[in-house]
Amino acid sequence: MKKICIRVDGNEIIATGHVMRCLSIAVQLRKIGADVVFVLADARPASMIECAEFEYHVLNSEWDYMDSEIDTFCQYIEDSDINTVLVDSYYVTEDYLKRLSLVANVCYIDDLDKFIYPVHTIVNYSLQYDRGYENRYYKAGYNTRFLLGGKYVPLREEFSYKPYMVSKKVQKILITTGGTDQLNMAYKLLEKFLKEPTLKALEYNVIVGRFNKNRDMLVDLSKEYTNIIIHENVTNMSHWMRLCDVAVSAAGTTTFELSACGIPSICFEVADNQAGADMWEKDGYMLYAGNAYLKQEDCLNNCVDNLNSLCEDYELRLKMSRNMQGVVDGLGALRLADYLIKLSEEN
Repeated sequence: MKKICIRVDGNEIIATGHVMRCLSIAVQLRKIGADVVFVLADARPASMIECAEFEYHVLNSEWDYMDSEIDTFCQYIEDSDINTVLVDSYYVTEDYLKRLSLVANVCYIDDLDKFIYPVHTIVNYSLQYDRGYENRYYKAGYNTRFLLGGKYVPLREEFSYKPYMVSKKVQKILITTGGTDQLNMAYKLLEKFLKEPTLKALEYNVIVGRFNKNRDMLVDLSKEYTNIIIHENVTNMSHWMRLCDVAVSAAGTTTFELSACGIPSICFEVADNQAGADMWEKDGYMLYAGNAYLKQEDCLNNCVDNLNSLCEDYELRLKMSRNMQGVVDGLGALRLADYLIKLSEEN
């Protein structure tokens, strides 16, 4: 079995979501017996990888201009006897992937569907991917393999299925707004909730990511209000999700984690790569509050209205929780690891 390479980045701009989901896959690869190496543009996410005790290699390249690294990366793959690479970045180009595919089998995690990716395998676990998605590749002459839908969401083992007990009364709220929270949504949400007579007495558990530049503002607010609890460097996210009665969350991987836990939730978009988050409401899984980076005030007000609705309606929360746990089972990382192992053994 050859070593499997994971090409990913994380920093204060793109946050840590890409790294986290790749680590989930890497953990399962290690359990099966594979050797894994992470390849990074720079060392900013290295501490996360070190904590998980994985090997990593730094290219000293530009994370948002990946074409500049392709010669160095390809040479590293050949020198390291690697034949399978998992790529997780929004900054790939067609040429980059073509060049990489000449030296290894490339699996690409696609969230954006920006163009036809010239790779061996596409992973797209979106619940609303276009049903013509595969046909576009075949019409272009590609024999691409596809791993599609919620069964391939790469979550950590802590999100494996456990029954969630929906409380009759809402008391604890989880607020999670991404690793960077560049829009300062956590603070703005708290301001709104604390002014609302029906919501101001609830307990608010706020997850603060490692790249959150608004951390001091949130800590100061928690000193003023005893019902605000700040959680930093969280390593057991599922614990806090299952401890709370309702979550208010930025869209992205966290929505799948919430779904696996079954906690009734409100989601909103904070970045253009989260377009389509309204699907969670259309399919009856969550309530959707809108687009925070285009219509922030509307989004904040919708969060207030939606939280009031969930607090008042136990039956709605019960139905949502059942729907959520029915769509994500928490075994996606294991399925992807198993696939990558078999792919590496084919060659």
